[in-house]
Amino acid sequence: TADEAELYIDKLAAVAASTASDLEELATGMSKVASAANIMGVDVDQLNATLATVVSVTRQAPESVGTAFKTIYARMGDIQAGLDAETALGSYTDKIKEIAGINVLDTNGQLRDMGDVIEEIGAMWGSLSREQQVALSQTMAGTRQYNNLLALFDNWDMYTDALKTSANAAGTLNKQNETYLESTEAHLKQLTAAQEKF
Repeated sequence: TADEAELYIDKLAAVAASTASDLEELATGMSKVASAANIMGVDVDQLNATLATVVSVTRQAPESVGTAFKTIYARMGDIQAGLDAETALGSYTDKIKEIAGINVLDTNGQLRDMGDVIEEIGAMWGSLSREQQVALSQTMAGTRQYNNLLALFDNWDMYTDALKTSANAAGTLNKQNETYLESTEAHLKQLTAAQEKF
């Protein structure tokens, strides 16, 4: 709906204003990964904070970051479906439990929402050795994309700040527009006064 679209733009605008990413970068990155994130249980605030953190830290093109996380989420989905030849679900879940002590499966043996799993790992990231961090990132993302997870987890404070900003973003676009209009009006008044004085 129009209200939902406005809320999503508010979320992107608020996070863009508080990080080193911009609204266009976040929208571009999200266009590459939103459907895969939704399927794997990553909500819009979690995805917004993830993209903002990784884009801000790595300064990679937003298309690349979005595609990287699409690949990461798809890989997790393939593991659940038994399609990933590189890693079976059993070894994947065992490795994450061994390194981080986190269950990837729920009590019914189904893959949990990846947004929740990622947040649990991020919360205890600092307690792991660098070797464990690299091994865990490679287990979750594969050898080609693990650097994006490292960028996310190594900057977890930035992620949590962006997550809060995104969750409380309703009305941001209107506020930014009001600020812009006030600024423009002030400049026009100054120009008018200068012209009259001249």
